Amino acid sequence: MNLVWHRADLRLHDNPALVEALKSGPALGLVVLDPNILQNTSPRRRAWFYQNTAALREAYLRRGSFLLVRVGLPWEVLPQVVSELAANRVYAVRNSTPYARLRDQKVGEALPGRVSWLEGQYIQEPGNIVKPDGGPYTVFTPYSRRWWAAGAPVLLEAPTYFPPTPLPLGLDLGTVPQETPGVPLPPAGEEAAQRALEVFLRDRLTGYHQTRDALGGEGTSRLSCYFTLGVLSPRLAAQRALQIGGEGARKWVNELCWRDFSGDLLYHRPQMMTQAFDPRWNDLPWNDDDELFEAWLQGQTGIPVVDASMRELQATGFLSNRARMVVAQFAVKLALLPWQKCERAFRDLLLDGDNASNLQGWQWAGGLGVDAAPYFRVFNLITQAEAHDPSGTWLKRWVPESGGKPQPYQTPLLDLHLARKRYLAVAEKIAKSEPQGSA
Repeated sequence: MNLVWHRADLRLHDNPALVEALKSGPALGLVVLDPNILQNTSPRRRAWFYQNTAALREAYLRRGSFLLVRVGLPWEVLPQVVSELAANRVYAVRNSTPYARLRDQKVGEALPGRVSWLEGQYIQEPGNIVKPDGGPYTVFTPYSRRWWAAGAPVLLEAPTYFPPTPLPLGLDLGTVPQETPGVPLPPAGEEAAQRALEVFLRDRLTGYHQTRDALGGEGTSRLSCYFTLGVLSPRLAAQRALQIGGEGARKWVNELCWRDFSGDLLYHRPQMMTQAFDPRWNDLPWNDDDELFEAWLQGQTGIPVVDASMRELQATGFLSNRARMVVAQFAVKLALLPWQKCERAFRDLLLDGDNASNLQGWQWAGGLGVDAAPYFRVFNLITQAEAHDPSGTWLKRWVPESGGKPQPYQTPLLDLHLARKRYLAVAEKIAKSEPQGSA
């Protein structure tokens, strides 16, 4: 018997760890509820994880096998389960965040020679796309050229059934916790994810390149929360989109390329968790103003596009990419709030709060060195709303006191013109300073 240790791959389809485990006999699934992760996130994200874990357990049961659930530190839990079941090997899809790499190193040390790591969290795994000299890319465009040229991995089918699995008498399968999320959650599980993918492909993919920038997110796929937990294979999603083809499909798959690029950046530069990609930007004159931070977080700045974004996020766990850039630019470039504090609070509100993607997005929008984003690119928050919510419908929904108009609906906590001038003055000096070396 083998164990399939599910982490950010809560699915049976296109799962290399599962396929490898089944090559040599029966297999059981395992999810470890790791306090280092679950105690450091939000109720909505725990609830989403639990619901998808429960859906995965049902998927195992329908095919004649079981998903065990255990609580504890993985490097302590895995040896216990292996011993309890007399399991031969553990198979897992590789993760690459700084904590995941430390966790998996400790598990490997606890079970020497008995853990197999497989690719499958990304379309192209972190570290696979490299420059001709073997080094990592720091700019998206050349990365994407090699990414597109690399070709797609072969998709793997979900098993239709599992071989009979003898279990020890009285084995406790473990309980999947329940938690109140505080926000509406999408339908959980890989079948729901694949249905949502097909609806997007049918209804919105063709025009995605034209509608993706709407602040209300009407033209987006809203599949990112499934990708973050690996409920939906990004390799399957990309293949299905490219089968349909067209400019919308290529633009959407390019966003999956950005996801891979984000994972690659963090893999090579784990210091991105706490430090600016370009260390010079650590020296911005940060303003740790608790009142301003809370106003930003709760959508009470007086600036409609910022407040609508944060109120929608608070209420739903979702935000369009354009709105994410808006609130990050406001927080980092205009308010000069400590970006680490804002990024973490923002990530906890997202159902799709992926470490690598959120860090890349915040550091790019905040001009902290990712992808050589120009420091002087500062959004005009009035024209952003005018361009990407021209009818004012989205603004009116989330900030009714604005009347759907992009101008401040009350005296804003920041004078946007003065804040922009302040930022550009200090940023220009930093940009002209000597680089401190590659981040």
